[in-house]
Amino acid sequence: MRKIIIDTDPGTDDAVAIIAASKQKDFDILGITTVAGNKGIETTTRNALGLVKFCNIDCKVYRGAEVSMQPRYLRTEDDSCHGINGMGGVDLAYDMADLSDQHAVDFILETVRANPNEVELLVIGPVTNIALAIEKDLETMKKVKAIYSMGGGVHSGNMNPVAEFNYWFDGKATKMMFELGEFVELHMVGLNVTHPSYFSPNDFWFLKLEGGEIGQFIFDVEMNTMEALGFLESGVIGNTIHDLLTVMYMMDHSLLTTVHANVEVATEDFIGQTVVDTLGLNKEAKKNAYVGIDVDVRKYKENFIDLVFGEDTGLLFKKHVKS
Repeated sequence: MRKIIIDTDPGTDDAVAIIAASKQKDFDILGITTVAGNKGIETTTRNALGLVKFCNIDCKVYRGAEVSMQPRYLRTEDDSCHGINGMGGVDLAYDMADLSDQHAVDFILETVRANPNEVELLVIGPVTNIALAIEKDLETMKKVKAIYSMGGGVHSGNMNPVAEFNYWFDGKATKMMFELGEFVELHMVGLNVTHPSYFSPNDFWFLKLEGGEIGQFIFDVEMNTMEALGFLESGVIGNTIHDLLTVMYMMDHSLLTTVHANVEVATEDFIGQTVVDTLGLNKEAKKNAYVGIDVDVRKYKENFIDLVFGEDTGLLFKKHVKS
């Protein structure tokens, strides 16, 4: 079993990623840590509690950083594609008994100390908790087995021309995480591979019709998000579930073509910009991340359908849905 901590700011795409992670049989989800990002910490924590209950995950939720190291504004109901509650307006029942009193940063450090070189971090929100853990105990964080982070991009951003939201939200923390990449296996899944991996309306209708309760939930949250975006994501009719690609790649590295490269992160001017040396031109710079540069979109979707909804539903998708 792979020992996993999910660090997240749910978030509609976080929700789908957590659903997928909960279905992976060799994932032992040790805990879910929350961070402010798509919404404030109270909302993201409540949403994480709802997802633990909805997915029947046997773990606690750990409340994390409510303010980034490089403070940014929090999205409001008016400017967030994730809706008033961060879940596209869909409410999930939750149980406060699933919330731990322990802070997320302390939980991460305690868990890594107890399981050196075994714990993998799935980081699908701003990376503030990770940086705070590095700041508190660098030597312990060097014993993380691997980090899979959704964020950044090789060519472009979505908060400004060059910065993606998660890394823009806390550029200082992001820089610290990539510095850790000299010691820990770090994977970056950026906008350059998530944007081409969008789900079409056909995909979502298939999930609604064939996917039962989970399919209906994904349809509701993602169609609401797509409507909030004006049905256009990077010039196409569809919606990108950014965080989902990260967890699916974590399960199957063949989904992405990657390059081992040096990544520098801007903390001034275009905060959160990732400068990826894909050609290795800077011979003195240390390679600190495996960066996705291309994606097998069809295989990604088929793997997801098979995992979450079963092989029979997967066969229907392969036969009838051309997206």
